[in-house]
Amino acid sequence: MKFLKLLMPLGMLSVIAYFVHVFLGQILWKEYNPITTDISSLTAAGAPNAGLLRIFSTIYGVCFSLFATGMFIKAYRDYHTLTKIGYLIFLIMSLTSVIGYSLFPLTGDKTVMNFQNMVHIIVTVVIVFTTILSFFFIAFGYLQKEKFELLGIICLVTAILITLFGASNPIGIANKLNILGLTERLVIFTLQAFVFFLSFIYTFNIEVFFK
Repeated sequence: MKFLKLLMPLGMLSVIAYFVHVFLGQILWKEYNPITTDISSLTAAGAPNAGLLRIFSTIYGVCFSLFATGMFIKAYRDYHTLTKIGYLIFLIMSLTSVIGYSLFPLTGDKTVMNFQNMVHIIVTVVIVFTTILSFFFIAFGYLQKEKFELLGIICLVTAILITLFGASNPIGIANKLNILGLTERLVIFTLQAFVFFLSFIYTFNIEVFFK
């Protein structure tokens, strides 16, 4: 299926665009502290270079959604129910991320809990939970149904790491630790690393080597 082959490399492209947006934003904004400040602040309303960075975040969103669509089509065509459900939730997560963050970016003062900032936070919570849920479904699907043991273990470890790192966000806030940027990056960078890996092995059809 040629259409599917075109979608698979877009996961790697999305990760590259995402990291360009993050690290370029940090370089251009001299006062930005990646340990204490969340990534969304880079493209918040009124942030320095937000317009430029949104170009890369848009490229990321489009490519990521198309890749997630491709993975769902692949799962629906070739895999069993658990894996299909996992990739359906994965697709929902990607669309929630792209649509939610584009419609409700943070306002300049994120400490003000206005409607836009509140929805932005809700979108973030939904993304974290759907990411974790999708990865557990995909992991157990690979392990129990597809017999991709190594790939399933990698996915399961990723799901556990994201769960632990995701829990560190509210723990840090509750204990007044000013490390939101760090804990958020642990979650998102783990996700991006897995997306790149997944895109790579399906682009070059080497997923069978992870049985």
